[in-house]
Amino acid sequence: MAGEGAVYTASKAAVNAFTESMALEVAQFGIRAHIVLPRRAPETRFAENGSSRMRGLDHEAYADLVKGFMARFSQPGPVTCSRDVAEAVWRAVNDPSSPVRIPAGADAVAWAEAS
Repeated sequence: MAGEGAVYTASKAAVNAFTESMALEVAQFGIRAHIVLPRRAPETRFAENGSSRMRGLDHEAYADLVKGFMARFSQPGPVTCSRDVAEAVWRAVNDPSSPVRIPAGADAVAWAEAS
């Protein structure tokens, strides 16, 4: 996730680590915890919403970094759709053999396989 911003990447890593640890801790009680991992999801308007919230907070030293990060969200290629996320959540709830980390969408699957 290099280049995606330290705060975003660290926050996401913390939530993932917490969920993985919790999954191990509560498994003895028959409770499962999963992480649904979408990637680029244009239907959510993440880049548009993020851009508007970041206005006035950006520093010129970060301008190129932020511009590059937001530009990646508009590149062509496989994306995650709402149906992909719904299917991943369904799998997490209904498939006891599902892994803790469940990629949602073709781009997420490709990223997970490359990681």
